[in-house]
Amino acid sequence: MNKIKLSLLVILFSFLSAFTLHKFYVGVFQIDYFKEKKAVQITARLFIDDLEKALYKKHNKHIYITTKDEIAEANTLIANYLSEKLKIKINNKSQSLQFLTKEQEDNIVICYLKIPFKDNIKDLEITNTVLSDIFKEQQNLVHLNLNSNKKTLLFTNTETSQKLKYK
Repeated sequence: MNKIKLSLLVILFSFLSAFTLHKFYVGVFQIDYFKEKKAVQITARLFIDDLEKALYKKHNKHIYITTKDEIAEANTLIANYLSEKLKIKINNKSQSLQFLTKEQEDNIVICYLKIPFKDNIKDLEITNTVLSDIFKEQQNLVHLNLNSNKKTLLFTNTETSQKLKYK
């Protein structure tokens, strides 16, 4: 009887472990253009542990994002990483991302960025490889709200760049 109980317990634990060990690798980005604010605003939502792994791999130091042990240069390292991995061209001109701030929501870090821009957006090209250097399963969803047009784009390891035209 004890062997049966032990066997059932091992099977149950294995079954439950299969579900708890599975992890989704997804980032969610919101890009909005506000002509009256003369800015493209970007919000990036990433799992804290995933971003920490990427930064550790790049800089070989623990960052401890949004904890009391966060290193002093954390915002600079995050800003540089996002600028490296998220490239935006507007009207065929590369844009510089300005990192504004970050905050924590559960196990997510929300990063706020902007691009000063006052002209009409005629075309937009996005290259998004955020965290795909660390996780081959990484998917990044980009929700756009530009010129009163809403669209969602999916970026993967094989689909890293997309271009849109606006009237």
